[in-house]
Amino acid sequence: MGTYGMKEKKINQKIDYKSIAKQIIELKNADLTLRSKHIQNHENNSGYIAEMEQLHNKNASILNGIIDTIGYPTTDKVGKTASEASWLIIQHAIGQPEFIKQ
Repeated sequence: MGTYGMKEKKINQKIDYKSIAKQIIELKNADLTLRSKHIQNHENNSGYIAEMEQLHNKNASILNGIIDTIGYPTTDKVGKTASEASWLIIQHAIGQPEFIKQ
């Protein structure tokens, strides 16, 4: 099966946008929870915290996989909250400039 066949198969699969939306929102919530933890511990003025960098890279990797599957998570696909969460994840992926440029 060539590349065309793979794309055709992907298109014919039913995509669970609600599940994807939930996953994206969970990524955003993990980001904001970790950020709050570091702010409460007064650790937010010491440069880019390694734990935050790891989470941002992980979130970007997961979101990149989602984008490979459904394209950009637009409001029509995943709803306003998840679409906005996608943008936050992209903005926080500062260690992955190529991902941000997509």
